[in-house]
Amino acid sequence: MPSLSRRASVAGAVSTLLVCSLVSTAGASPGGERPDSTGRPTDGVLVRQSFDSLADRLQPRAEDPGIEPGTVGFTHEPPEGWSVETPGAMAGGGIEEWRGWSFTTREFWNDAEDQMRYRFGRAHDVIAVADSDEFADGGDVPETFASTLSSEPVDVRGRREVLLTFDSHYRGWEGQSATVTVSFDGGEETELVRYDSSTVTDDYDGAAMNANEEVVVDVPAGARDATFRWHFESGANSWYWAIDSVAVREAEGAPQGTPTSAWVVSDIQGDPDDLGHALEDLAAVRPAASGLLMVGDIVDTGSAAQWQEIDDVMSGAEGLLPEQVAAAIGNHESYTGEPWTVLRDRFLDFAGRDEVWGEYLLTGEGGVDVPVLVLGQEEARPPEVPMSEAQLDWLDRRLDHWSRQRTQVLVISHFPLGDTASASWIPWYHDHYEFNDRITRMLGEHPNAVILNGHTHYPLELGDWAVQRRTDGGHPDGFWAVNTGAVQVEWDARGESTDGISEVVTRDINRGLTVDVYRDRMVVTGRDFGPVDGATPTNDVNDVVREVTIPNPYVHSAQRRG
Repeated sequence: MPSLSRRASVAGAVSTLLVCSLVSTAGASPGGERPDSTGRPTDGVLVRQSFDSLADRLQPRAEDPGIEPGTVGFTHEPPEGWSVETPGAMAGGGIEEWRGWSFTTREFWNDAEDQMRYRFGRAHDVIAVADSDEFADGGDVPETFASTLSSEPVDVRGRREVLLTFDSHYRGWEGQSATVTVSFDGGEETELVRYDSSTVTDDYDGAAMNANEEVVVDVPAGARDATFRWHFESGANSWYWAIDSVAVREAEGAPQGTPTSAWVVSDIQGDPDDLGHALEDLAAVRPAASGLLMVGDIVDTGSAAQWQEIDDVMSGAEGLLPEQVAAAIGNHESYTGEPWTVLRDRFLDFAGRDEVWGEYLLTGEGGVDVPVLVLGQEEARPPEVPMSEAQLDWLDRRLDHWSRQRTQVLVISHFPLGDTASASWIPWYHDHYEFNDRITRMLGEHPNAVILNGHTHYPLELGDWAVQRRTDGGHPDGFWAVNTGAVQVEWDARGESTDGISEVVTRDINRGLTVDVYRDRMVVTGRDFGPVDGATPTNDVNDVVREVTIPNPYVHSAQRRG
């Protein structure tokens, strides 16, 4: 299956028992303007292409029978410096909108037909699409669909390696293939990425949908420029490939120094045995961690007895636990039918705070400070996450503050924001927050922000486990959102159409994260601890599922190498 990161060589070819130090934020935000949030290449970007510059060139629907006449949303004209090659055999045949690589919007594309197209939740504004299925809805369809999208030449002089990243949404079929290649100075192409029946499960592969690709590319000595190409080829009426947010960056070397580390768990939901086991495994892999982040649904319904069970687990692990525990409230904290204030106060007693929101500062042996901002619902639902203006204003000020410090900041909140990490494209997850769009825009101005959410219990193996989410008017790098997995059971989605999506419990799991923050980057690792029960009180599982490295956008890569 496609991985979150690749390397291509091309040179030749909180518990009440613990003391938690909350950061006092009253009047703590220093004066001055917020850092530049829109144009500056804060992270060593050589070339960035979002396709959004084509928005004014989009044309009305031409032929697609699924799209209402007059609906605007496609063009075949690529961005300046880019090109599209499509064989002459496709000229005049099929549906005009999808004749080779097209530039469109997620909404226009989905209007043609859903079929999992809408799952490309990380897409922003204009995207590039090669769709043999929709193309085949017209007459005179050739036996083969083939098209190539080529980048502008990227200046790579004096560099030993670069990092290619792009968002990718691929649905495969027998005989279909998609590749990314690079050529230097107009020379021979070298393959970097391949999707076909040998690398992707045909028809549906969750790891290839709503995903991100990272490829470290070695630059041959003396090379001046590099051109990247996205090739898509299939038989008639196969599936599709969409990409967005292409960037070529300076590659970073190995991390330097000692990180500040944190453990992350969520969705325990009445499984204290699994929680105790997870804490033991986390202590085994990060014994010097500075914090434990508990991202909601710590108990199943919010009863006093359930909180006592969690307190017992925390007390039993007291010798293992980090100094600080930061807890976020989830929906399962308030399901007993008792008054909201009673249930909220039980959570606050556990968290050691006076509010459902707050700030912590983790500092490790290497001296790296990691601020943690905790968000949460303040009233009884609905909506699922009602929030006060005081909390929103506090969040805005603290994000501004930590951007001025050029420090990466963790935000923990039980629920996902819409179109971020796993399953948040599904309607009933999409708008849980009373101020979903406002919070998303706020985070989008801060490329140093990383939000961790639980709630969905979706597999860490999915392509949208970790999402770089961009916003209108925000920083071009947006912010990162990461799914925490779950200590309890795992869920997944079923269905072709978003309107008809259902969810199923797939298996018993016990999963969480470790976060390691260096001066110049954050490394988030998804981990599997394996569930335990009375018959199997322990196991040998303590595995890495996957990992993502999130650069500190305010530390230039040249400084990283130094």
